[in-house]
Amino acid sequence: MNIVFVIDTFDLKTNGTVMTACRFVENLRKHGHRVKVVGTGAEGEDCYNMPERYIPIVTEVSRKQKIRFSKADLHILMNAFSGADLVHFFLPFKLEKVGKKLADKMGIPSTAAFHLQPENILYNMGLKWSKLGSNFLYSAFRRRFYRKFDHIHCPSGFIAGELKKHKYKAKLHIISNGVDNSFKPADEPRKEDGFFNILMVGRYATEKRQDVLIKAVSLSKYKDKIKLTLAGQGPLQKKLEKLAQNLPNKVNFGFLEQSELQDVIHNSDLYVHAADVEIEAIACIEAFACGLVPVIADSKKSATSQFALDKRSLFKAGDPKDLASKIDYWIEHKDERLFMSQKYIESGKTYDIDYSISKAEEMFNEAILDFRASSKNDKKTRKLRKKIMPKGKIFRFFAFLFYYVVAVPILSVYLFFMYGIKVKGKNNLKELRKSKSGAVTISNHVHYVDCAMVALGVFPKKVIFTSLESNFNMPVAGTLIKMLGGVPVSKRLNEIKIMHDEVVKQLKLGRFVQIYPEGHLINYYEGIREFYKGAFKIACDAQVPVIPIGIKWREPKGFFKIYKKKPCATVLIGKPVYADYRLLRKDMEFDLKARCEKAMENHFSSSSEIKVKSFVDNNLKSEINHDFSLDIKDEKNTLSEPFVAED
Repeated sequence: MNIVFVIDTFDLKTNGTVMTACRFVENLRKHGHRVKVVGTGAEGEDCYNMPERYIPIVTEVSRKQKIRFSKADLHILMNAFSGADLVHFFLPFKLEKVGKKLADKMGIPSTAAFHLQPENILYNMGLKWSKLGSNFLYSAFRRRFYRKFDHIHCPSGFIAGELKKHKYKAKLHIISNGVDNSFKPADEPRKEDGFFNILMVGRYATEKRQDVLIKAVSLSKYKDKIKLTLAGQGPLQKKLEKLAQNLPNKVNFGFLEQSELQDVIHNSDLYVHAADVEIEAIACIEAFACGLVPVIADSKKSATSQFALDKRSLFKAGDPKDLASKIDYWIEHKDERLFMSQKYIESGKTYDIDYSISKAEEMFNEAILDFRASSKNDKKTRKLRKKIMPKGKIFRFFAFLFYYVVAVPILSVYLFFMYGIKVKGKNNLKELRKSKSGAVTISNHVHYVDCAMVALGVFPKKVIFTSLESNFNMPVAGTLIKMLGGVPVSKRLNEIKIMHDEVVKQLKLGRFVQIYPEGHLINYYEGIREFYKGAFKIACDAQVPVIPIGIKWREPKGFFKIYKKKPCATVLIGKPVYADYRLLRKDMEFDLKARCEKAMENHFSSSSEIKVKSFVDNNLKSEINHDFSLDIKDEKNTLSEPFVAED
């Protein structure tokens, strides 16, 4: 691929965003891609240096934080974008805004990264925990920049959650900024110097909270033997140096080059990360990848706490006394520290830079394919989209009335008297109702009316059901299926992708979509059959959870026993299962499928329901295939699998 990176500053290596950009450029080139860089301080091959932009007052403050802004020179941008397959933007400033407009005008797909956490700005403005200010900045970034993108790189699950909370609609790709392969345990044991060496890396800025660590050391029982290194640079250096003067041992301050930092890590005993605000904190990963046990602030505005393997590696954010107690614990329990060191080394391997580059390549390829698909929005395509998901307000109004006023009351009575239906586990849907998140519901396919059982189980949420296209052509019944929320499934390849995209769109809008991963119906079957991956692919595409729903059969009791020969139904609703978005795409889908299968198996391993005799016709197996095979082929991948089933 021919990729262009647009970033305001490219030469200030003390800035985490700049370091990430440099690391990605280097490793993408190793993977065979051509990468151009546009920004202030960009020098060398395939680099386009931009003049610095001066903003009164703001520039003076930002320079102290090692941040510069670029002017947007259209001539330079056009030269850089020439022949590009994709443009990737790092920050939401003027250079990137102008670059995005130009990329759209030139017909070049683009992606963005979210590296600037609003809380970083607020801390430096002295506003710290201003919720109003935070909400305003998240909203401003979205409205003025990020809403124009379909794909956004998030360095951590934490920041992806913040973006979802603030109504960012793009697909969020959780990709670690990645740790260089050179950060690994030392080849030889460190030489003891009689001190317990503690390291923290970060800019000397308000939100990084080096002051908490200095105070914690002064409160430690072992302060006389602790030697502290605070690696970094920034506007608060003199203030921190003054605060550290009262410690028994001199504190080491100053910026460290990579090789110097590795030496310090290898000669340290503990790593502390006290920051209140952090999108990821690569420095922390680099430290524990080398074998240092970390102690991390549990701040709600920091992603770094996700790295802690247990509570001994967490302390109450902003609390020097609690941090001092954790430091003392690790000093007193050397064997435990050495044991956990190996655990953290293994954990660090999952943040390898090569893995992050592979994830970035996936995002870039997906963005390019989506851009090409969206550009084919011709009259025929729009007609197909309308056919799949009717947009008329009048139709939707009457469909709403029919579903809630007619269908649900009638089906509730019918399912109770005919199948003795019970619903268990509705509380598991609470968190989705609060977040207004969409979800893919999956269930075993064991009866002609199990779609109605699922609908009753998740009520009052209205469920979209997939149904064969031929069913929509039936007189009267076809209209009823549409009004009940049915989506036609075609066997024509050109329509399958459109149908997939429309279902994903509905999920992102907060709808529930029911899919039968077993692919076909076997009446009254007990247990779970093999799952196809279609449901899990869609859940990963839409970035919504999967709700496992098990339909179990039980012997009729009470007045049901008077007139029922066949068993009664119990609908068991499980907890939402979320994909692990840190994984590569294939691994993500496989992992989600495996965990959902396990959840469904748990439904049927329960002894709460009485075993019933089999009503399955063993000669015919009552097996009716209501599905079809997808065979979507594009430039990147091939998918061949049953997708849905409901007649």
